[in-house]
Amino acid sequence: CRVMRIMREIPPEKLVAGIKRIDLRKVVDEKISERKIKLKEIRSREIGFMLREGMRIDRHLKMKILEYHASHGKEFFLEIVNKQNFLFALLRLRVPYKPFIQELKDAAIVRELHVYGKSLSLSSFGKRPRRKTKDAVQHKGLGKMLMKKAEEIAGKEGRKKIAVISGVGVREYYRKLGYELEGSYMVKNLG
Repeated sequence: CRVMRIMREIPPEKLVAGIKRIDLRKVVDEKISERKIKLKEIRSREIGFMLREGMRIDRHLKMKILEYHASHGKEFFLEIVNKQNFLFALLRLRVPYKPFIQELKDAAIVRELHVYGKSLSLSSFGKRPRRKTKDAVQHKGLGKMLMKKAEEIAGKEGRKKIAVISGVGVREYYRKLGYELEGSYMVKNLG
């Protein structure tokens, strides 16, 4: 459960009783720290946070895949982690039961692809990085590796194509991987 998402969905003026603070994530983080609780959730495992804290990072990576059933379909959670279980990248793949959107007929769906890294300072937006640092995680091929595995899984699941929910800004990335815009999705035929 992402605490921030809970608070974003419910504006304080709509609350009738209970906590009305909008910084619930901070409150939860403080309680977790006080009690020295070790979390396994995505946010607490992101490599960017570990780099920011100056932790020593093991760079031997492996892909883990969790498969489970949901809403009569199948979900695959692919993650690239190290021995410390720090999260470098993830991909959420859905093999739907009966899609009602035409572009998704016979398709598996990449619901999310994310490669984690150090946060950029606000002053760096719009500027090219001067040099790559030893801490660089992004632009190392992790996203392509996850997409390739997702395509492989989709094929094994009998799907003829794979569709990606994609914002306009990253469509070029998917075009380079062989995807084309079809309706609102970037789609690649697997045949």
